[in-house]
Amino acid sequence: MVKKIKIPSIPSITKSWVVLIFVLIFIIYCSDVSLSEVYIHKCCNRTTQYKDNKICIESKDIPPLRIPSSNDGLSNQKFHENETFKVILGSPCEFGHFIIEPNKNKGDSFSIDPNTGVVSSKAAGIYKPNEYCVEFFGTGKDDIAINICLPVTEITTLNDGIRVDLILTVLMILSVPFLIITFTVFACIKKLRNFHGKSLMCHVISLIVAYISLAFTQLNSSLSKFACFCSAYIIQFSFLASFFWLNVMCFDLWWTFSGCRPMRGRAKERDSKKFILHSIYAWGGPLIIFFITFYMELSTSLNSTEYQPDFGLRSCWFHTKTATLIYFYGPIGVILLANSLMFIHTALMILKHMREAKVLQGSESKKSVDHEKQKFLLYFKLFLVMGVNWLAEIISWAFDNQGHWWYVTDIGNALQGVLIFLIFVCKKRVLRLVNKKFCPGVEIVKSSTVVSNRTTSSTYTQSTVVPKDSVEMNTHLVSDFKA
Repeated sequence: MVKKIKIPSIPSITKSWVVLIFVLIFIIYCSDVSLSEVYIHKCCNRTTQYKDNKICIESKDIPPLRIPSSNDGLSNQKFHENETFKVILGSPCEFGHFIIEPNKNKGDSFSIDPNTGVVSSKAAGIYKPNEYCVEFFGTGKDDIAINICLPVTEITTLNDGIRVDLILTVLMILSVPFLIITFTVFACIKKLRNFHGKSLMCHVISLIVAYISLAFTQLNSSLSKFACFCSAYIIQFSFLASFFWLNVMCFDLWWTFSGCRPMRGRAKERDSKKFILHSIYAWGGPLIIFFITFYMELSTSLNSTEYQPDFGLRSCWFHTKTATLIYFYGPIGVILLANSLMFIHTALMILKHMREAKVLQGSESKKSVDHEKQKFLLYFKLFLVMGVNWLAEIISWAFDNQGHWWYVTDIGNALQGVLIFLIFVCKKRVLRLVNKKFCPGVEIVKSSTVVSNRTTSSTYTQSTVVPKDSVEMNTHLVSDFKA
């Protein structure tokens, strides 16, 4: 039995087609609107414009805003037709912005797509209409600049909206008093001002300058370009100097334990000569990098802008990752690698000395090895504080990793002043010296009591010939650690 197919009536078909046509017309209309109406932000309102690319100020006779179409830095800036985009008043940049200037930096040449409003720049990158704004920056009607919004990833926030950079800045400010106390203790107590004490003081003063400069920069979002330029160089030099001084302490530790002959002369003369030579290296190295960076900043003969620092162009730091690697993270990474190798070799030498001490069975040799171990552990803690945290910092920077677990190392870096204070000042011997220096009448820290037990029983003595260099090295180790 054949089933009959019901054919809809002509009015039903007509109604369906009419509805379908209206739907298609509506879709086409909406798509046409969405394609034609692209909104571009004017950074300020209708009667104001930027002053120093920072704040909006009232200005008389502001001409109608024209949206640039392209600027290659060589010819005059070109503009779109007036009806190409719709203009919205007000900046979309929640966390600040940076200006791209093709006339000063050829890598900043840009073009704005007429259909999407997307900005494409070789150096700055690609940005949607809600990621930048345009604004007058001079008196001429063609003095219009593109201001790119700083991405949210550079200003990380926690789940409740608290800005991580502000937390880290507060922690850095908290570290500064502890660094100042550490520096003051070693500067005021003569027994602590040996070679290692002076090296630590230089390391600490470098961190003080670095933290103050970095905190000042992060708390002032409206710095002038000159102030931004100067603070960036101070931050670069001071942080590099702190790592160079850390390298000096690691090298001296390795040199002493490796059995190399010390410099000739008395102990004080040796320390003075050694400190002068190491100062030339520890201050001179960052100074050379500083001058190279400054030369590259002023150089106009480079074909690529990847190697130019461009401080103040985007922020108060390097503009590209290549420049950051060459002038900052690269030298730090080399120093951290050298320190790691020296610590590994020093640890092996300490194990060797411990085996020799067991063979000698002497109290002096055992005491010397104990001092070696204590001194090694002291500076190894400092290396962990500076080395591991900054190694994690370099890795997170290299791979653009913004995971929350990196906050642990960031907090460690920010609290280095507190950690250094705990390692070098909060020790019984140092606290006793502080007590004796500043409060001699009150015994805040109890002195340790040494009980000497003498025996008259005969002991078996093993005759062993110990090289003179080894004796000098052990004496040098003990005196350095004590003083």
